[in-house]
Amino acid sequence: MVPDPSDTSMKRGRKPAAERCEQILSAAIQVFSEQGFRCTEVQQIADLAGVGKGTIYRFYPTKDELFQAAVEDVMQRLTARVDAAVHGVDDPLEHLRAGFKAYMAFFQAHPEAIELFVHESAEFRRVGQPRYFAYSDMRRQAWINVYQQLIDSGRCRIDDPQQMLDVVGNLAYGSVLVNRISGRNESLDDIADRLLDMILFGVMKPVSLPTRD
Repeated sequence: MVPDPSDTSMKRGRKPAAERCEQILSAAIQVFSEQGFRCTEVQQIADLAGVGKGTIYRFYPTKDELFQAAVEDVMQRLTARVDAAVHGVDDPLEHLRAGFKAYMAFFQAHPEAIELFVHESAEFRRVGQPRYFAYSDMRRQAWINVYQQLIDSGRCRIDDPQQMLDVVGNLAYGSVLVNRISGRNESLDDIADRLLDMILFGVMKPVSLPTRD
């Protein structure tokens, strides 16, 4: 039996499933971040991705699952960016600095990510813990170990690694969030430098204690 040339052409034009998923998620991230979960129609995502709506539903049966997959994709890329930056950095202070800078650089390059986190918190808070914080909790102990190494090196005034992690983490996330929703859109790289300077060296000038006669 001679194969139908049109069938062969169609098969050659098909993209691998992983590539198709990446294409769909990229479109989903853009549309969800711009319009929010409730106002987004799956057809809009399909149009932007250049696929049929049925194709999306084959990979993601519901809009909820598609949104959650989009957030998951962002978190995986953020995690990979930070991991790559700190890989092989043994000194705990430089490890902290590299991770912090990479974190801020990711959101500088992908401002839509913070929009997704805001929408997830607003729409899915009753479903479970937002993925951003779930990922943070999973990696918490690894970062506590870094702060403990920094404390053990004798370079820290604070001796509680969990407190240090919470302060730095809240400053990083809060700065990204405020910068985005306020419309300031400052360079997150510059913000990272300023925050690191204040975190590592404080805001007060050294004060000499009065001497006793």
